[in-house]
Amino acid sequence: MIDNKNPIKEGKLPYTVAVIDLFDAYHYADVFDEERYAIIGKNYSKLVACIELADRLFWALNPNVKTQADWIEWDAGHDVRVYDADSKCLYKAHEKLPE
Repeated sequence: MIDNKNPIKEGKLPYTVAVIDLFDAYHYADVFDEERYAIIGKNYSKLVACIELADRLFWALNPNVKTQADWIEWDAGHDVRVYDADSKCLYKAHEKLPE
């Protein structure tokens, strides 16, 4: 669920949900490159729905992680992110993990 204490700035419609291999996320995710990411969907119009989808996918792909340290071990995990129409990253699912 969305943390109401940290409101998320809505970017430019539409939104895209992308699954990123952790190795790519660590080294390259500052630049959105659709050829490297698994795109789950484009043209979403509700950011809240995209974030909820990103959270569900994150836990499905990384069921055993408890902390960010667990998640980055061996660069073996996956991240799920939400981008806007300008390819600006609006949400990173891994940031909900405690450090």
